[in-house]
Amino acid sequence: MPLNSEQIGQKIDYLRAINQEGMIDRSRIRDIMNGGEAAVKALLGDKMNVEYNQLPAPNLFLTALERFAQKLGRAPDLKVDLLNDNDSQRAKKKSEKVERIVASYDKFSSLHKQLPQAARWLPGYGFVVWTLTHRRDRNGNAYPYAELQDSFNCYPGNFGNDQQPNELGIIRRVPHGILAEQYPEAKQYIYAQNETAQESAYSILIETTERQGSWANSTGQGKVVVEYRDSEGTYIFLPENNKIIDFIPNMLSSGPCFVVAKRYSFDQMQSQFQHITGLMANMAKINILGTIAMEDAVFTETNIVGEIESGKYRKGRGAVNYFAPGSSVSKPVNNLPYQLFQQVDRLERHLRLGAAYPVSDDGQSPNSFVTGRGLEELGQSASLHVREYQGILKEAMEQLDAKRLEYDEVMFPDKRKPIAGMHNGTAFKEMYTPTSDIAEMYDTRRVYGVMAGFDEPQKIITGLQLKQQGIIDTQTLQENMDGLDNITKIKDRINAEKAETVLFESLMSQAAQGNPQATIAAIEIRKNPQNMTDILDKFYTAEGEEPSEEELALLGQQGGPQIPSGPGGGLPGLEQVLGAIGQGPPPQGVPSG
Repeated sequence: MPLNSEQIGQKIDYLRAINQEGMIDRSRIRDIMNGGEAAVKALLGDKMNVEYNQLPAPNLFLTALERFAQKLGRAPDLKVDLLNDNDSQRAKKKSEKVERIVASYDKFSSLHKQLPQAARWLPGYGFVVWTLTHRRDRNGNAYPYAELQDSFNCYPGNFGNDQQPNELGIIRRVPHGILAEQYPEAKQYIYAQNETAQESAYSILIETTERQGSWANSTGQGKVVVEYRDSEGTYIFLPENNKIIDFIPNMLSSGPCFVVAKRYSFDQMQSQFQHITGLMANMAKINILGTIAMEDAVFTETNIVGEIESGKYRKGRGAVNYFAPGSSVSKPVNNLPYQLFQQVDRLERHLRLGAAYPVSDDGQSPNSFVTGRGLEELGQSASLHVREYQGILKEAMEQLDAKRLEYDEVMFPDKRKPIAGMHNGTAFKEMYTPTSDIAEMYDTRRVYGVMAGFDEPQKIITGLQLKQQGIIDTQTLQENMDGLDNITKIKDRINAEKAETVLFESLMSQAAQGNPQATIAAIEIRKNPQNMTDILDKFYTAEGEEPSEEELALLGQQGGPQIPSGPGGGLPGLEQVLGAIGQGPPPQGVPSG
């Protein structure tokens, strides 16, 4: 049964309450990642009077997050398995058709652009949210659409043991014009002021957390809108007016129209960087103190014992000062202790250990660590982190695939629609009908490659080693390499090149043995190397078996043995060929005389 305005308000208040602790962590992480004045205050406190562009400390949080996102931001491979080991041709075609349908969903939703952003929010905020709706293409055809939501504005419900909440609240500001364009029948509420004299608690919340705008609304201006989703449907609620302006019923039997990918933690939803914020702050403080100490050492005071006879004391290059006999001038030495730099290195190592961020990700040698421990331990920890995040995204993508397939079949069962895209290196364009082509086949399997998360040198070296040991084949190695999109065409070219090489070597061998057709073909290849494929086709087909008189004459002019023509101008007989060979130089391997 749909909820009323009062019930929606109570639900949102509950979601805000259970996410209150997490919002503090989210606000701090977002301020540090975005930089600026908010980052300085988040690290050093409100009383620190330092501009962000003058802060002598690297933002290791941001670089660590970027390196993780670069490893996680690629979509896993899509596979639809055959049911009950049914390997009939019809079952194979059906599973391949479902794969192409889901691949077209990914293209329509621009999933290749959403995943790099999701790979930043998942470690940074601890979770990422996709909501499900539908959009239309330029021809008016409706397709399921997976929309990535800003995790900062999302308030998920209790996750439970299955790590998937049953309700979700999204609180954000939407510009009045855009909101009125989407809901023209609610213009009177959209442009209306708050009905009560007190300011809305939601407005206060957003004012304190969106001082610089948000990911979807950089201005930070507009109407406060609450979007509440549960198993009943989606509610669009204006808290300042206490008005529900839209309700979209949920047609899915599998649950609400959203998917949440959550980072594993002990018992609270936390960012990966929450426990090392203090290390980052201490590192910034020590760097600031070191910079101040170095400036003080450069501009240290000058101590003069005696009287100066040249008037004012002069400084700088070329300055000359005259003192009375017995006078002395000295500048106290204020060197920085070596332990200070050791402490900075120690803090950086602890921060990298806590963030699973090895120096090798930045192209540095791991021997720069104070302890001398290398890439093995820390690199293994980082790869395990990447594997765990890949498992989280894999589960979320499989749930998203199932909901999109179900949504398409339930909402548009008999609508025949076109799909197009690229799958397994092959372009496709065809028609499909959800009822007949999907037919409740919602389960997919998302698979990360065996070398997912490796950089390119690691992929090449590891892939060649695995192939040499017989663990993987050439196609698996190609599928895990970046830039090899159309693997089918690449395989065709490799096979054609191998066949062409064998045929060319066979042609040269026959030409060396005195075969006139092979010799003529070799001459043509020398003259027109760009036409080698056509010349080989002509030589190895029946059309080019007998050379013409002009080709025979040309062959004679090349200095080779003269091949007499046979009766009627045809090919010579065996005795004539042997006689001609006997007049010329002996064949290879035959002794002369």
